[in-house]
Amino acid sequence: MPAIGSVHKATMTYGDVTQETSTMAIFVAPITVLTLAAFLADFGDLQTATDAITLGTRRKQSWIGDETTVTNAWPTDRAAQREAKLKINYQDVVTEKPYFITIPTVDFSKLNFVSGGGDFVEFKAPAGNADLIAWVAAFETLGRAPDNDTHNVVVTSVEFVGANT
Repeated sequence: MPAIGSVHKATMTYGDVTQETSTMAIFVAPITVLTLAAFLADFGDLQTATDAITLGTRRKQSWIGDETTVTNAWPTDRAAQREAKLKINYQDVVTEKPYFITIPTVDFSKLNFVSGGGDFVEFKAPAGNADLIAWVAAFETLGRAPDNDTHNVVVTSVEFVGANT
């Protein structure tokens, strides 16, 4: 059951080659007149970083008070499948409570797998892909704990998963 009070989140919806969509939601700090410009810059960086590690098309993004349709076009790359996802495991830096999000239509060519690590993906320098490293930095700058928007988050692992969500 969610905690009483406001939550603040941003979303991005990606389409795959079979014209299916999948949405990821990121909890963020409250957006006020004083924080709006920085939020929009950070959210733009996260959008760019996510686009760089996916094959699908970003069809929409939103944050409370605004929903923008980005395109009505569908991707043409047959590998752009919403089921090809990255599971981003992260935690609240204060409580260390774990959470995860998934990124649909991931570009498999951006994944450097952990040696002997199964489906786990390198996400830090020097072994990680530069675009994925940039995504992690953008996410950690913008993201907040889902149950406390004053707590920053840190990515703990990245894993390639196949999921129909």
